[in-house]
Amino acid sequence: MSEQERIQALLQAGRITQQEADLLLSALDEGDAAARQADQTINETVGQPQYAPSASSSQTGWQPQGLRWARVKLTAGQLEVKLDPSLQMPVADGQAEVRQVGSDLEITPKMVNSSFLGGLLGGLGSLELRLPAGWGLDLSSRAAQVEVEGVAFLKGRVAAGNVELKAVEGLDLEVTAGNIEGSLLLREGQHHLRVSMGNAELDLLPGSSVQLSPGVSLGNLETRGFSRSYAADGSEVRQVGEGKATLEVSVRMGNLEARAR
Repeated sequence: MSEQERIQALLQAGRITQQEADLLLSALDEGDAAARQADQTINETVGQPQYAPSASSSQTGWQPQGLRWARVKLTAGQLEVKLDPSLQMPVADGQAEVRQVGSDLEITPKMVNSSFLGGLLGGLGSLELRLPAGWGLDLSSRAAQVEVEGVAFLKGRVAAGNVELKAVEGLDLEVTAGNIEGSLLLREGQHHLRVSMGNAELDLLPGSSVQLSPGVSLGNLETRGFSRSYAADGSEVRQVGEGKATLEVSVRMGNLEARAR
């Protein structure tokens, strides 16, 4: 069932009013419109992307073995996710539908009453999620503000909105229209960030071991604190630590700033 169908079902069941349904549908449309406008603007200015955008939040790149996943589908509002090593299973603080799928969990904020809708449509907090060690976050978001702290891996797509990271240990994320900033602690594996329209500001924390491959189609690129060398093909290599991990960052329209702490 699509998000639009869910809203119509809630309306027909009398669980939300027509005004609330209209506001929710408008929030969906605004997120989709922002993503379409970003794609159109960029294609007209810098051409088609050099990477193939993912069709879903489940990326096909490298991921740590043995992780379980909290799969969050968020229409609008705010999402705050933090690592909590004291837990055995994820805990959602807020009204959400939680469903187990194999060894993973699917988590969807509920649209069931006016207090939730008021918070959602007023831009207030909608969901807080605490994850135990050994869990990653798989995110699909239309229009939201997202904060992620300490998790082992973040993957997925944000159509419109801003993302804030703190000591995140793995990344495979696409942001269509919005900004992403914060810190990463990368030690192994292959990591990716793709921003269509917006700015990326990233700090590689002490203990990171990574080779950075940055690219900006239209905007400014600044890197600080990395050692520099040249590969056999003449391309410049920016590295921190032993360079055991790789991080590819692509910004099509916007600025990229990366710092090694």
